[in-house]
Amino acid sequence: MREQSGELSGPPLGDLEVPSVGALISARAAVDPDRVAVRSRAVSGKWSDLSWCALNDQRRALAGGLRALGVSKGDRVAVVSANSLEMLLAELAIVTLGAVSVPIFPEYATDLLQHCLLDSGARVAFAGSAAQQQRLAACKAIEHVIVLDDQPLPGGTPLRALYSVADLNTDVSLDDPAFQLYTSGTTGRPKGVALTHRNVLSQQAATAQVWDVSERDVFLSYLPWHHCFGALFERMMALWHRALLVLDDSRGRDLDRLLENFAEIRPTLYFSVPRVYQALVARASADERVLRTLVHGGLRFVFTAAAPLDPQCYRFFEERGVPVHEGWGLTETSPCVTLTRAGDARAAGVAGWPLPGTTVRLEREELGNQIVVRGPQVMSGYHRANSSDVLSADGWLRTGDLGEWTPHGLRVLGRVDGVFKLQNGEKVFSAGVEARLLAASPLIEQAIVLGAGQPFVTALCWISEPAARRWLEARSLEASGSLTQIPELRRAIVEALQAANLVAPIGYERVRRVALVAEALNLAEGELTPTLKVVPSTILHRNKALVAALFDDAQAHPAVLDLLRRGDAFHNA
Repeated sequence: MREQSGELSGPPLGDLEVPSVGALISARAAVDPDRVAVRSRAVSGKWSDLSWCALNDQRRALAGGLRALGVSKGDRVAVVSANSLEMLLAELAIVTLGAVSVPIFPEYATDLLQHCLLDSGARVAFAGSAAQQQRLAACKAIEHVIVLDDQPLPGGTPLRALYSVADLNTDVSLDDPAFQLYTSGTTGRPKGVALTHRNVLSQQAATAQVWDVSERDVFLSYLPWHHCFGALFERMMALWHRALLVLDDSRGRDLDRLLENFAEIRPTLYFSVPRVYQALVARASADERVLRTLVHGGLRFVFTAAAPLDPQCYRFFEERGVPVHEGWGLTETSPCVTLTRAGDARAAGVAGWPLPGTTVRLEREELGNQIVVRGPQVMSGYHRANSSDVLSADGWLRTGDLGEWTPHGLRVLGRVDGVFKLQNGEKVFSAGVEARLLAASPLIEQAIVLGAGQPFVTALCWISEPAARRWLEARSLEASGSLTQIPELRRAIVEALQAANLVAPIGYERVRRVALVAEALNLAEGELTPTLKVVPSTILHRNKALVAALFDDAQAHPAVLDLLRRGDAFHNA
């Protein structure tokens, strides 16, 4: 690696061995056709296996059916479905033709779903079920809907009817578009990110130079495929290495099913996000059987991304001999830019070093050092949206994230738009403060830190209902009414947040007040993105009175807890 004015480059990246995702599947299937490629639950509830030969044949047959529908190279095809074997086959068929797969979050509110469908320009769409078919039918631009579970309503086409024996002579190159993934939409309408076969395949070739993933590995995968982390990092990694890809039907939401699958499948690698790790660690810390299920002898490492993993979760795995790897990237970078490396010293919350072929530069700005990236994984641009404000003509991407180099690699400090100045001019990195609050107690599920132009820092916090109910049950306390108004629970939260304040490295970053929001965050109302990131603008608008109360010294509010008021730590608690 070389360092110059805050710039670091990874080692050289070798040539890519295949020219397209479709060619990758053909090449991997040719090695051992009978080997199991994908395992998923059948309708009966039992696990069902698909071989590499069948995976290869079925994606080609579906590609032939799409061609018969009039889909050709460069066309966008929408996919509105939860993860499934059929969705995997559909997406592979799309990119085999040289068309572009556009996976869209199936639980989007109607207006956001319609926005993505119309923006994509798709005329053909795959729906996971009849329920999604109904929603797609409202978009006049969609001419054909194929239903993946083979149970369409009138007007839809069952997946089985699409299979064809048509000859496929596709001419797909590395620089042809393959996927169009929509950004999470935390700061506005989701934008379609155009990613090429080179973007996708270079990501896997680079990671293969860093990690020792192999065909002996087993992935238990719930990460959603409308998002880059699951679709292009985890899923494509399993396919690249011919590892076993097992589809986890818990969707990362049903913790009991997730643990049941974990016990049956015994993954050797596990990829997830901090919120799920926090829930797993909390359960394992209280139940020896869960601990044995989670930290089994074959688990080689766990990987986390999307946000820094709190130190408690990090230590939980590391102290039990399971390395925790972290990385950083975004949809526009397919998604990974930096990774921690096997054998290197690691530190919680640090995302490692640039991938092979990738250069990362820190450019000084008023609010801090913005991370700027160049490499083969950087997008070709936004679909139907201006990219010039973030992507230069020579390929440098301004990521909108702030960072710093540490002895263990890149530490991401938060978004440029997540930094604010207090009344006294001091800068606060909200992401760091929020991470500290969330790490303080499993009782807190989400937090938004506030204070722009104000004399002190405050926060809106949401209680984790499952964690709170377990906490109350363990103390034989009644969980009646709103959780935010239970005195013992409020006191426990205050004590945890006071402890978090004590470890704040800078005094002015200590949170003076928090408000416990009674209403759960709602994805349908636009308060959460599909990846469960909060959308501050929507939340603050819906909670204007509560935000005002946080900074009002003259009037108490039943939802507001004071942490730093002249020693009266439990004011209003």
